[in-house]
Amino acid sequence: MKKVVIVNSSSVFEYRVDMIYEALKKKGYDVTVLASDYMHIEKKKRKIEKENYISVKTIPYKKNISFSRIYSHYNFAKKCKRILDKMTFDILYLVVPPNFQATLAKKYKNNKNVKVVMDIIDLWPESFPSTHTDKFPFNLWQTVRDRSLRYADFIVMECKLYVKKLKKYIKDKDKKVIYWAHKKNDCEISPDFNMLNDKGLHLLYLGSINNIIDIEKIVDVIKKLSEKNNIFLDIIGGGETKAEFVSKAKAAGAIVTDYGKVYDFKKKQKIMDNCNFGINIMKETVCVGLSMKSIDYLEGGLPLINNLRGDIGNIIKEEECGVNIYEDGWEEKILRHDGNVSMKRNARTAFEKYFSLEKFEETITDVFEELGK
Repeated sequence: MKKVVIVNSSSVFEYRVDMIYEALKKKGYDVTVLASDYMHIEKKKRKIEKENYISVKTIPYKKNISFSRIYSHYNFAKKCKRILDKMTFDILYLVVPPNFQATLAKKYKNNKNVKVVMDIIDLWPESFPSTHTDKFPFNLWQTVRDRSLRYADFIVMECKLYVKKLKKYIKDKDKKVIYWAHKKNDCEISPDFNMLNDKGLHLLYLGSINNIIDIEKIVDVIKKLSEKNNIFLDIIGGGETKAEFVSKAKAAGAIVTDYGKVYDFKKKQKIMDNCNFGINIMKETVCVGLSMKSIDYLEGGLPLINNLRGDIGNIIKEEECGVNIYEDGWEEKILRHDGNVSMKRNARTAFEKYFSLEKFEETITDVFEELGK
């Protein structure tokens, strides 16, 4: 029985780690997870009660962009190194970011008994909404990750866009793209799809409302569509720029319904069933190939209004499960009467094809089988 240790300090990424853990356990691996006792979104401590999860004491921080957070990440990696020194294992699986976790790979460069897998779930600082991520101190942060990639035996990436962005550092590496996935919820999608009608077009914004979404572009879309139809905007989620978003959406002509944070699958699905499209629009300076919210939309059978040019943009075009607003004729596609039903069905089909739990488990176990050869 091969022993695997997964290192992850982000509670945001823990859903992916849980899926990896379950997939490997099914295949007979002995899996241990080193996890942070600090919750990033809630900014508070937690008690971890999951089997084979080791809680690592983490220094709290209050601001997302701060030296306190950077030091917390550094300190977490340092503590994990001490724990790893006392363990024996065959495979080390490092979840990145934080980029400091990538530095743990160097220790095992010359250890033939240990294989290192690095899972690049996000590009940081490239995903920071700024045009200056190639300058100090951002470039220093980036270098920590890039120089560590050479020590990995296998690179897993969250989307194809990251393969392109990191090709200079991983061209000779074994690698595989593994998309995020969802365990399909028990909610059935209503067959009574809400088509465009005299009452108007129903849009949904799902998820965090923060500094990486492009409020101005979303408002511009609403304004253009409202010239030809009534626009209803439903919101599920919260965030530091929510008040601004709601105010500007109303000023652009949208009738806004704010549901707040909704965790109940049935309630969320009911809201999705009454919408025509989900909004997936981020600032162009953000390096994102696939957002988590886009998978939520597709799972709920909701086509996307999208501006990302990476993986999700290509999937939308190939599977006809939404509209890319950087392509000609996007307004007409959204407003046409006959397209919404077919795009809704295509959305669910795309989810099953790319983002199902079964697809995820199949791909991640392939990685570990390749490592064992």
